[in-house]
Amino acid sequence: MLTRRNFMTRAAGATAAAGLAAACLGSGPAFASPLGQSAQAGLRTFIDGALVDQAAVVEWEKRRFSVVAARLRQDYVGVLTGELDSLLTRLENAVDDVPAARVALAQARLSIGEAGIRELLAAELVASETAARAGIAASDGRWQYAITEIASDRGTAQGFLDWFDRARLTDDRPVWTDACPDHYLIATLPDGRQEVIEVTGGAMLPSQFFVDYTDVTGVMVPADPAYPLTAAGVASLADGFVIGGVRHQFRDEPGGGFRAQLKVAFPAALPGLYIAEHRWHLACEFGNWITAYLRTVQ
Repeated sequence: MLTRRNFMTRAAGATAAAGLAAACLGSGPAFASPLGQSAQAGLRTFIDGALVDQAAVVEWEKRRFSVVAARLRQDYVGVLTGELDSLLTRLENAVDDVPAARVALAQARLSIGEAGIRELLAAELVASETAARAGIAASDGRWQYAITEIASDRGTAQGFLDWFDRARLTDDRPVWTDACPDHYLIATLPDGRQEVIEVTGGAMLPSQFFVDYTDVTGVMVPADPAYPLTAAGVASLADGFVIGGVRHQFRDEPGGGFRAQLKVAFPAALPGLYIAEHRWHLACEFGNWITAYLRTVQ
């Protein structure tokens, strides 16, 4: 049933998505990126142990903008087409308009509002929760890991972790949400848990989960003793059902700067493409977060 509320939500989504699409195509206003330049200077990213071009990370980010724009206007044919382009075709894209697209997407989220985003994604979140429970059941307690490493030639491991924790504790939503197009909502709850609504890895649907960074006892991601600083937590559904976990570790480098080892646990039954794509997700979000942190370093 089309109510006034969901009509307004859809109208806001369509308008916001149109603005985002214009920015992606280079015809929108020339905004400055709140998270840094289109390619993160001074960073080196390693996926599956191999050094990748930073421009490739930004190109991955750009491909995700078209998928998000389609979802915000409820164009599910567009979502599917965008997913196929992003996951399989690997189309080459110019990156000059990425800063504008980042800001346009941030404005789109604000235009729709938190309640509107939840309403737009409600049916997909129900479906993804069902899929998550099935994936856990099929995995029989086994896990696989998406691992990405990022090295910065400036800053310190403790400095970044302090910045990261401060953004979480103060519920700095633009910092959290704007770091990747696939972030629809990231919020710190009164009990300290972080609520995340995002598309993870190669998923076709957004999912909702909660991460408790204050309790690492059940984290299923193995620790690496070469990285002394850690941000870790178990990811669960709203009822506490565990679906994964994170263990992000950091160390200073002998020649200056620091290195991040980013690990996320997924059910072992998920296809390998899902894990492969989440490595790029990690490269995108943490590349933008580290770039934002480095702007505070003298």
